Amino acid sequence: MGPSHAKDSEASVRRFREVHYHRFRLGTRSNIHGSCLLRSHLPVRLPRPHTMQMIYTHPPPGIGHRRGVLPQWQEAPDQATFARVAQEHTRTVIREINDERRRVAQWLAAHRAIARTHVIVATQSGFHFFVAGFGYWNVLDIDLCLQNESCVGVKAFEVGVSGDATPEQADDDDTESIDQTQLPVLIIALTTYVKRSNETKNDVVDESGSYRLYALGADSLPPLTPEFIEKHALRTDQAPIEKEPKEKKPADSAVSDDLGDLHTVTLAQRANTLPVTSSSADDVVTPQRCTSDNQTQTLAEEFTDTTSKQSSNTIRDLPMNSFAYLEERLFSLAVTENRLGLDLDYLPFRISQDVSDGMPPVLLVAGNDNRVHRYALGRGQIIEIEPLLCPKTDVPLTFTAFDARVIGQYHVQVTAHQEFAVALQASRALTAEETADAVKNLPADKSADPALLRRLLVADEEIYDAAPVLITVFTPDSKRIDRTAFDHAITHRISSSSGVGSGSASTRLVAGDIYNAEWPIGTMGAFPGPAAVGGVDMDTESEQAPRIHVLIGFVGEDAVIYHDVPVAGLDPVPTLVGGVAGRVPANARHISGRLGGHGGVFALAGSSKEGMITAAHFDDLDYDGVKEIIVGTVSGAVLIYKSVPEHGYVLVWKRRFPAPAYGIFSADINCDGANELVVVTLLGVHVMQPNLAHVRAKLLRQLVLAAKADEEEQPEAVSIQ
Repeated sequence: MGPSHAKDSEASVRRFREVHYHRFRLGTRSNIHGSCLLRSHLPVRLPRPHTMQMIYTHPPPGIGHRRGVLPQWQEAPDQATFARVAQEHTRTVIREINDERRRVAQWLAAHRAIARTHVIVATQSGFHFFVAGFGYWNVLDIDLCLQNESCVGVKAFEVGVSGDATPEQADDDDTESIDQTQLPVLIIALTTYVKRSNETKNDVVDESGSYRLYALGADSLPPLTPEFIEKHALRTDQAPIEKEPKEKKPADSAVSDDLGDLHTVTLAQRANTLPVTSSSADDVVTPQRCTSDNQTQTLAEEFTDTTSKQSSNTIRDLPMNSFAYLEERLFSLAVTENRLGLDLDYLPFRISQDVSDGMPPVLLVAGNDNRVHRYALGRGQIIEIEPLLCPKTDVPLTFTAFDARVIGQYHVQVTAHQEFAVALQASRALTAEETADAVKNLPADKSADPALLRRLLVADEEIYDAAPVLITVFTPDSKRIDRTAFDHAITHRISSSSGVGSGSASTRLVAGDIYNAEWPIGTMGAFPGPAAVGGVDMDTESEQAPRIHVLIGFVGEDAVIYHDVPVAGLDPVPTLVGGVAGRVPANARHISGRLGGHGGVFALAGSSKEGMITAAHFDDLDYDGVKEIIVGTVSGAVLIYKSVPEHGYVLVWKRRFPAPAYGIFSADINCDGANELVVVTLLGVHVMQPNLAHVRAKLLRQLVLAAKADEEEQPEAVSIQ
């Protein structure tokens, strides 16, 4: 598949070059919430592809469940011989998997694992994975075999990644099961639309459907504790839904009870028809009828093919996270029959995740019922817990936007919906002195973990004349990292005065209040170098405290950027809030504030001309230490804005693709040190490589500046005569 015929501007040609276009299969398309990045520490196994057109639709021989395929038989053995060989082969494969798990665990514990970033795109029927390798990437097109269902949204993440994990050695004699060596657990959350085609209502076929949430890989998590369920679960009668396994075809003779699902059929029943066999992952051999001349060889080949598929059932039935390599786990998605799922009574929008120390993994799903639902995951469990509350409305919604980030010592959480309301809450970790005072002043009948105490900085809400459709929290500093984290306590207490949340109006939080959260903020967020110190005043210590901004995209209006929301909150914008025209001028770049100072609201000039913003991403594309803003629109345009002192945000790159842009990511999917620009559209995925000459010049200039800075800091050498 060659590069697409997208229209480039002159600046586009200089900055990026399209090197790969992966078009979805005919009749399939992506969804606006159907793409995400997966940052994984797991090693990859597939080699470099021969061509960019190479796509894996199922694992090649010796990978994943195809490890269970037996070698070619020269002649058909008796059933007792087959039972012995198949059982030994299965034990050998499981022993190999256990050895791989131990080696990978030791590799992770030695801090030799490099986290790679992979791209995941969901279409109606399955997943497309762009798996990062060293100098290449592989494309996996995996069909989930969904019946009367289509994918809506996806979110993938890892749980339990820790370089300090000590591998637990399994008994060497235990070759029947996967050992318990600690490895990262891969979770893929998926929402689907379930069509009900067989139901009737008033003698009319009901073609409406319902929605379902799946948590693939959650069977490898520890179970939720009864204490957690009793404290957080909304209902005690929640029960997960598991898809019933497919009916197995009856076999004339079972091989052995020790082999579980392994069984075979007599050769006489299959003497006249040959199954389709395959010599590689992509070759297909047309079946032929037997003749008397090759009867013996044909029966042996048929027996090998049939029994090999049956002998691999044990490997097929292994949980997804049993394998040590990423691709083998992903290939297991296509053969998983039991999927942990839960029916939803609302229309799901975006999916996010919340992985915090001391808490089980939590999925967040925005719904059209004015809530961001939260689901705690455990082994065989999807338990709904306290939701996040959006600004109150009684109108059914067509979208709900939300985002929350922990950056340094700050936590910023924003929710919005089509009723033109946006609510923001910002808090920070306490200093040592503040923590001591807060613990000392607690009532005698209450206790709190000092690590969970925070101070609420801002509790703000604004009403706009245009509907907000996209919200993202980010930091402009490329040396800062962040993670998603959501706190329901703030939304409940802030909303209590309006009757939406639980509690009375007297418990309503205001700026300056200290409250007991679910998880500690910590001091993570700076990379490289030491993290920022908690409790720093941004006005006096701006060099240490991170700057946190919020992007809000509107329907029919230019997107706006709120600067330093933990300090300034949502500054009122006269041209948006209560204005006469209620519109942002087309040429307005600088609404209020000053780009060099704290606070202020700035517009992305001209973004509304390309239609509604459907995707946003932030990355340092020119290696100057400040992130650029990348937005995609429903018309297929991708725009890159850069902050310029005294000029606000200036458009520096633009390209139009032939379909709406539903996802934009800047990720190094070939591990060469330079991030590719990945654009997910309605019809396919475009991979744009940066101009390597431009990257090289930028990096050399940064290295020269760094060397000069080091020379200035070092004292002059004194020569000894």
